[in-house]
Amino acid sequence: MELYFERGTKETPKGHALVYFRQKYDPESVLATYVIALPIKVDVSKYIPPMFANQMQGMSSESLAGFAFPPIPEKVDCLDQIRHLAETRDDDLIDGGTGDSNDPMDMMQVVSDLQQEYSRLWEQSLETLVLPEAPSVNEFIYELMGEPDKLSELSKLVGKLRFAAEGSDPRLMKETEDEISTLAKYLPEHYWIPRLIQTTEMPVASAAMLAQLYLERCYKLFEEDYRRLQEVEQEIQRMEKNLES
Repeated sequence: MELYFERGTKETPKGHALVYFRQKYDPESVLATYVIALPIKVDVSKYIPPMFANQMQGMSSESLAGFAFPPIPEKVDCLDQIRHLAETRDDDLIDGGTGDSNDPMDMMQVVSDLQQEYSRLWEQSLETLVLPEAPSVNEFIYELMGEPDKLSELSKLVGKLRFAAEGSDPRLMKETEDEISTLAKYLPEHYWIPRLIQTTEMPVASAAMLAQLYLERCYKLFEEDYRRLQEVEQEIQRMEKNLES
């Protein structure tokens, strides 16, 4: 069953939608219902009284993946009202085509089919959903560290990265880069951590000295030793110019 989204898309349904139908013999008359795809899977069997268990053996979590209410669309004032509601509530809006309120059983079946397809699209969209990663153990540790401890950890990681670069160990380089990037979240941006990483990875012999200068620069910023900071930055500029030439 193809759904026609007037608002929203079938690739990324919101999980809740207003659906409208134009009355078959009176296009100006509009019927509407509301469809919800449940965000939590339900084990239906847990909620069935024992006396009805045999009659409802075929039911599963898929049977209750969502629902539509009212199950038979009700007449509404006008289409603009439905559009305004969808905008206000940030709902998907689906054009269900024409419907015949004089044939409630047929309308109920159409709504049921539509609800099942909408729930299917919702489930499908979850497969491509990128969930946020859980914080690593290191992130919790870094968050609790004082700045001197963070700088000490940065020094260790820079040495580790330099060792990996000199040994041409791409796996260790990637792991260490990730650790430094995680630590960088808890250090000021003006510490220039990305530039420090880039310098550490350089294959030239003078890269180790340049990386050490970047690291010293971090310490001087923390210590607010601006005279030495200026000297360090001048030395960094001089070395980088020599590397470029």
